[in-house]
Amino acid sequence: MLRGMGSSGLAILLESTDSKDCLVTAATCMVEEGSRTALGSTLHHVFDLPRSVSELPLTDGITINQFNLEMHFRTRLSNIESAHDRCLNDCDGVFINDLSGSQSVTIDTESASGSIRFSKNGLVLESQTTFSSARANACVWKGRWMYEATLGTAGIQQLGWATISCPFTEGEGVGDASDSYAYDGRRVRKWNVSNDPYGQPWVPGDVIGCCIDLELGQISFHRNGGSLGLAFDGVRKLEAKQGYFPAISLSHGERCELNFGERPFKHPVAGFLPIQKPPLDGSNNEEKQVLLTLKAKFLFGCLQRLVQLGSPEVSAAMAPAERLRRFTPLAEEQFGLAGEVICNPLAQLLNSRFVIWGNLVPFLLEVHRSETPHDGPSVDRAWDLLLQYLPSAVVQNCVEEVMEALAYSCRTSPFTLANCPFGGAYPFLALACRLLQHSDFILQWWKSDEFESCLEGLLTRKGPNKFDLEALIPIVWWPGSREDLCSETNMRQTATAMSRAISKVEELQCELCRSLLNFVPPSSVNVLGAIFSAPSQTPGWVFRKFLRNLLRKNRGANRNIPPPGLSDNSVLVSVYTVLLHFLSEGLDRLMDIRHEQHHDHVPFLHRGGMRRFPVQLFLRVDESLYDFARLAGTPSYLSKTSVLEPGDFEEVEWMESSADNEEIRFSHIGKKKPCCCLEAANVPFINSKVTARAPEKSVGSSANVAGERSSSMNADCNEGNFESVVDDKPSSSEREGSNFRPLARLFERAAMKPIRELSDAVKEEELLESMLLLYHLGLAQNFKQASYQMQHQIQSIAQLDDTDRQIRSEKGSSEHLKQLKEARALYRDDLIDCVRQCTWYRVCLLSRWKQRGMYATCMWVVQLLLELSKNDRVFSYVPEFYIETLVDCFHALRRSDPPYVSPSVLLQQGLSSFVTFLVLHFNDHRIANPEIRDILLQSISVLVQYKEHVNAFESNKAAETRMAASLLEAFDNRFWIPVSNILLRLCKGAGFGASKSSICGESCSTFFQRLLREKCVEDEKLFSSFLNRLFNTLNWTISEFSVSIKEMQEHSDHRQQKKCTIMFELSCNLERILEFFTKELPHAFLVGPEMNLIRLCELIMFVLSHTTSSTAAELFDSTLRQYGQSLEKINRATILAPIIGIVLNLAAVTASSSHHMEHDVARALASIDISSVVTTNFQYLLDCNWVHALKHQRCLLLVHLLVSTLSNISPIHGSPLHLKGIHLLLGSPS
Repeated sequence: MLRGMGSSGLAILLESTDSKDCLVTAATCMVEEGSRTALGSTLHHVFDLPRSVSELPLTDGITINQFNLEMHFRTRLSNIESAHDRCLNDCDGVFINDLSGSQSVTIDTESASGSIRFSKNGLVLESQTTFSSARANACVWKGRWMYEATLGTAGIQQLGWATISCPFTEGEGVGDASDSYAYDGRRVRKWNVSNDPYGQPWVPGDVIGCCIDLELGQISFHRNGGSLGLAFDGVRKLEAKQGYFPAISLSHGERCELNFGERPFKHPVAGFLPIQKPPLDGSNNEEKQVLLTLKAKFLFGCLQRLVQLGSPEVSAAMAPAERLRRFTPLAEEQFGLAGEVICNPLAQLLNSRFVIWGNLVPFLLEVHRSETPHDGPSVDRAWDLLLQYLPSAVVQNCVEEVMEALAYSCRTSPFTLANCPFGGAYPFLALACRLLQHSDFILQWWKSDEFESCLEGLLTRKGPNKFDLEALIPIVWWPGSREDLCSETNMRQTATAMSRAISKVEELQCELCRSLLNFVPPSSVNVLGAIFSAPSQTPGWVFRKFLRNLLRKNRGANRNIPPPGLSDNSVLVSVYTVLLHFLSEGLDRLMDIRHEQHHDHVPFLHRGGMRRFPVQLFLRVDESLYDFARLAGTPSYLSKTSVLEPGDFEEVEWMESSADNEEIRFSHIGKKKPCCCLEAANVPFINSKVTARAPEKSVGSSANVAGERSSSMNADCNEGNFESVVDDKPSSSEREGSNFRPLARLFERAAMKPIRELSDAVKEEELLESMLLLYHLGLAQNFKQASYQMQHQIQSIAQLDDTDRQIRSEKGSSEHLKQLKEARALYRDDLIDCVRQCTWYRVCLLSRWKQRGMYATCMWVVQLLLELSKNDRVFSYVPEFYIETLVDCFHALRRSDPPYVSPSVLLQQGLSSFVTFLVLHFNDHRIANPEIRDILLQSISVLVQYKEHVNAFESNKAAETRMAASLLEAFDNRFWIPVSNILLRLCKGAGFGASKSSICGESCSTFFQRLLREKCVEDEKLFSSFLNRLFNTLNWTISEFSVSIKEMQEHSDHRQQKKCTIMFELSCNLERILEFFTKELPHAFLVGPEMNLIRLCELIMFVLSHTTSSTAAELFDSTLRQYGQSLEKINRATILAPIIGIVLNLAAVTASSSHHMEHDVARALASIDISSVVTTNFQYLLDCNWVHALKHQRCLLLVHLLVSTLSNISPIHGSPLHLKGIHLLLGSPS
């Protein structure tokens, strides 16, 4: 019966339940609707018509009476009256100096000082000079007004209001005169002649509302809709047309976009009006002028009700009682007729940008739904209607403005956990991905002038400031925290939610870029009626062109002073993430990791066997790469000095891991798998079909059921069955025999390209190179900041714990206790901010699948570089950023928290080639830039601090054969600091006063100590040159340390203290290295020419004279007393202990009967013609309590030899040493 009355949906619902209540509700519904047919009821619902229209029936039985429907609809439109009675008087208090008569508010270019690049009708400003200023062409003198400034960058900008008398110069701008007022979020201050603290720090993408209340004489600012408080009070009133202009000052490279009311405000402030009034419908008389947006709101409401008839997604979100009142879907012809009635009046309205931003975009967002399940089919039906009935020029304008509005929302939507994980930019990206499945839509968008700029906006992710992070992570936790409000569970839950939300956005960004990879522009393009021929292109051409332009635009991003016009850093990060996903997880949607079953789908970075790389990628002349230095110099220099041969342009080939020893060889196709393969099955993968989910047939299905079906549907899509899934949707618009012909979407007209076809069209090696450059330009700095924050967190925890211990042990004055508690509060606040920042970096940069991809990238690149290094000419052309990205990416993995793999396998299970590359090239003279070689040396210096990594070096064949000699050779004026650090860490622990823990130190390597000894014996010339440089460097560091001590007595600051500490540590390190060689190679000083021994003794006397002589000792002690806390690492025992060790090493060899040495260290010291002060210096060595100073009992065993050696020196100077103190120390009679 119900089916016969047209209530098919109701009948289905009732058939699925036995509830009597539902039957009662159904009967009630039937009685209410009994006076009208099912079709008429649906039309009343769609067009929001009152019941009084029954005298002109909307239907003739089962067909629509089009004439009556249009009559009722026009009447309904004419009855819409403005809800804003003040509309006519809204401009009272505003003067717009617009000679064109359009009354558009924009920036007055004639008022600009400095150099400003204007775009988008003069509403986007970017400073090209040190300081630029400009004001609008409109002023206000009464009322309450506002405008919005959207930040493209987050540097020094002064936003606010100024009179026409405010001077704009190279040094003065908004806020620097009495009648100008500004807010600067970079310096977090407000400006009106002077400046005071105000507001919050801003970030790119922030929308700053600048409000002026001339009734109360106040100016205030808002950040992303939140008030920053009253900024200025007592703003004086001015005469009519002589009021306050919106004005802005920008430092070099700063960019912002202004909105005076041309489009709806992102965050309107209650009570404040836009300076530019909203557009009006000129067809009505002045007494009843109607805002375009009110008409558009009504029309889009009708359109929404029409396209969502029978929508399962809408039904699933409805309550059961509401679900009973659903209306019957229209047949296709009826649907098209109703759509035409709605779309015809929309054609005129959609010429207005305000209507598109304020009505069309919100309509599409609401229809699509912000959360899953998305109502994509309803969006498709709506767009098909607009495309069918709107003029082509209007359609083109709508496409451009819709995508620009979605891009703007992505740039400005703050990251929140509201509606997690569908907050922030998610709903805007999801809608964009759905719209781009229409072949006509993506074509129209691609033809627009702002295509690439808009695409960048869609790939932008707005970051938080400290206040945003506080709202995101209200409860924090850190290891050992004892705070009442700390909770590890709560913080982990928050971090997990943040990670899910970020992953959702990344999924959609990958889907967006995949749409571009599949898009192939037609051979002929119609642009506003003109036909342009274009060469046929392959899949991926559009995306590759965008990628190249992005790299070219941002090639100066990592300079000390970046040029203007750069993209937001988050764009580079997003594109890098997309490329990493494509290369590490695969171009296919499912990222199938079952490599053994589907070898063709193995992602690029994880394919084993033979690998190839076209060297033309960096040998070609390309503007995006030309600015980057190569290993042997600039491209222009190399073109003149290093002529390539024809064979150099051939692809390089190598077998994966072929450079490694057989016993440590790990490969993707071998029995031993690298780290990036061990957990492949557990790596979280991206489900990129979120926006293209087909609805279920059952109207009663829930969102949970929808989510369960998504993965299986993804599999169908990749198996080529997507057409059947699309046909499954209950859309009446696809029936035959209708005059309504909606255009097919992209994936319906031409299926997504197969993975193999895409892989052939899009050169993955080119994507790899682009990914390396993106890391270099955008990611490297982010990882460095993350590393700094994580190290700072560790230091802050230690600092807080130390303060807590002092508070618990404090038993003195209450004043000191108060100071400790105040200091603790500061340390605690700093630590909490640091914990939040670290959490943000972890969830953004260090998700598991990204670490996996980074590891595979390091493997691929280091093997490529080793292969390229076999050809000198080709190697000289390799861009420096290849090495910089490799090293930085590796250390980002090594420092990641939590770690990707344990340190014991990081190098040895897939990256042993990295050790090989470091060893072979840190002293490679083919690398012209010393900074690149220094990067390699610094990497070795860091790695050899840890025993796990030392083991990797010890098992590496290149390190065994080359490292010792290269280290000795590299010890020169440029690289002596990192080389000395490496030598010290490999050789530490065997010196005088070394603790037991140092003797068995983590990085101590007897293996490399042996190699160094053998190399020095084998190559005496190399060792002699190294020893000479070591003596010279040590003399210099001791002199600099002595000078810095004296300078600190005269005038000390932080830099002087830092210099003093650094020189002291360097001197001690070099002494320890010298001590090591006197132990391992004593014959170099005691046999043959006496020059080495003489220089050594002179050095010993030089150190003693600067640390133990009466004047030097007093200066040393007084400096330590004065700056004890800041110079806690400096003490006399540390610098003198290696001197004792040197003397004892040589004395022990001389005293041994098994060695026949030509020289004696005691005689050499005694023969140096220095005053009797020498006796005093050595007396200081004997009087020192070494056991107490170095806290090591092993020293006692060597003191006897020290006494014997130094006793041989005193007779020559006629001043005997006093041995009473030392004998008492040893427990023997004097």
